[in-house]
Amino acid sequence: MTGNDAPIAYEAKDAVATITLDDPARRNALSTRLIAAMREALAAAVADPEVRVIVVDHTGPVFCAGGDLKESAAAERAEDLPAVHLADLLWELCEAPKPVVAVARGAARGGGLGLLAAADITICLDEAEMAFSEVRLGVVPAVIAPVVARKIGAARMRALFLTGYQFQAGEAEPWGLVTFSTYDGIDAAVAETVSELLAGGPQAQAGIKALTATPELREQLQAEAVRTAEYFLSSEGREGVRSFLEKRTPSWVG
Repeated sequence: MTGNDAPIAYEAKDAVATITLDDPARRNALSTRLIAAMREALAAAVADPEVRVIVVDHTGPVFCAGGDLKESAAAERAEDLPAVHLADLLWELCEAPKPVVAVARGAARGGGLGLLAAADITICLDEAEMAFSEVRLGVVPAVIAPVVARKIGAARMRALFLTGYQFQAGEAEPWGLVTFSTYDGIDAAVAETVSELLAGGPQAQAGIKALTATPELREQLQAEAVRTAEYFLSSEGREGVRSFLEKRTPSWVG
């Protein structure tokens, strides 16, 4: 998890566990390896009695480019797809008994937005570019839909999913997808938020997360992971992912 070639860095200090997506050369894409390392780090933070707050941060100019498309293109079975493994990570982020703060200093796409939606509080640079771009690959962002639906309304989610519309974090703040956006001073905003969280009672915070939990969320995520896999493994999904990797227009675009 913390080796030189690990896609995740982890540090626990002063009651805060920081999980850092640390694969900037691949734009912090969600590979099965990165997802597994992130789940391991999250479990360590939850189990550590000294940790009160969990922060998800990143290195490089991109928070997360979404699912690893090279790995997805090579997948022959549903269980080989990163999107299928993402379901458990999203549930664990949502239902961790400790507050989770996600920090996006740069762009987020697809599954990366799922990570942001699964966090309790999301702090982003105002100009960070975001999009649910799956539809342009011929696939459906089903696995992230349950956590996105917790933050924004169904009508807006449908429009964003259908169009793949690109927006900035500042635009998403009124929707509820982003908690706070800032033009600069993101580190100060994170420090202030963490300070406010540390002022709360940890048992009360765990109780609040249980109170506001989504019933049957894990079952919903697992069911939608199956749906996501069906589209990735379909002929349209295969063509969409290949066209992206080959830097060409997909066949359905006239």
